[in-house]
Amino acid sequence: MLKLKAPNNRWISGSILVIAIGLTIAMTLPSNFAGSSDPVVVADASLEVSVANKVIGAADLPIVETPAAAKLGAPGTEEKIQKFKAQAADLAAKEVARIAAEKEKKAAERRALRAKYTVNPARARISVGYGRRGRIWDLGWHTGIDFNGNYGDSVFAARVGTVIFTGWRPAYGRTIEVRHLDGVVTRYAHLSRIRVVAGQEVDVGERIGNIGASGKAFGAHLHFETLVNGNYKNPGIWLWGND
Repeated sequence: MLKLKAPNNRWISGSILVIAIGLTIAMTLPSNFAGSSDPVVVADASLEVSVANKVIGAADLPIVETPAAAKLGAPGTEEKIQKFKAQAADLAAKEVARIAAEKEKKAAERRALRAKYTVNPARARISVGYGRRGRIWDLGWHTGIDFNGNYGDSVFAARVGTVIFTGWRPAYGRTIEVRHLDGVVTRYAHLSRIRVVAGQEVDVGERIGNIGASGKAFGAHLHFETLVNGNYKNPGIWLWGND
């Protein structure tokens, strides 16, 4: 062991002692960390990862070109949706048809019920009855019933039926003819206005025209006739069941 002899000067002796202690400490510590196998991380180093002493750079990382898309629903879901929509549309169409058929059935029942009713074709008194003789009529006798109303008064369909003619007839003037469910045709003549068209269905009591004096007429009135197979019949029997 090194033995130092302290000089007489205490300052020199102290300095030598400090130096000796420093040398002793330096000899017991490693000189540097250059030989250390521990990895050193540098903040500004390039992106590298060391795994089992193998360096992997950013260029070696896998590149995902197409993002993964999640598939929702089981296989065939779209076909099932389309099939369900088709079934729903079919059910809706059937329901609409059922409702329409039900409405038509009820309407037919109402028409059949109302077909039993008869009303006077005008709200006026009778001025000339059926069958009266006279030279003022072309056939020498009166072929209908005259309702002596005022000009412009309403004319009504006597029963449920279908309009088969509207227009002008020489002796009758403005005329409406309606065929009813029993086959009888009613004629409304000398009108001032026609409010229906051929082919139109009319209800009992529905307004179809207005009283006038068109054609061969002496003053405003409604001339009302009933015909069966083109032959004149007494309108009173058809309207009221008496002669």
